[in-house]
Amino acid sequence: MYEREETYDFICFSELAYEWDLADKAVVESKIKRRINSLNVKYNQKRVNNIRSLRHELFEEISLGSKSKYFINAKGKFADIGDFNLDKMYIDYKERYTEIDNSDLVNIIEFAVYLFYVR
Repeated sequence: MYEREETYDFICFSELAYEWDLADKAVVESKIKRRINSLNVKYNQKRVNNIRSLRHELFEEISLGSKSKYFINAKGKFADIGDFNLDKMYIDYKERYTEIDNSDLVNIIEFAVYLFYVR
């Protein structure tokens, strides 16, 4: 089984993805800090806020389902990650989030579609 390399941006997103209420903010940021320590890098609030913004944008867009501009067509009976044009999403979000590593952005978008649509 493939294991994804732990990166700063993906760690942040994977914790922020489950942040549903602003009241959770302190708890989520403490989890991020704990996981970031394992990378031996400094916590950067601006970077976390940027990824939080990306999370909210992705959630809003993906939650539109078939009304999303990235929705291609349901390919089968069940929701599938392939129902969204991931390449187009990557291109559009890369323009706005240039500081996020390319491979991290791909992984973040795939995870977001899985979490906010497929699941």
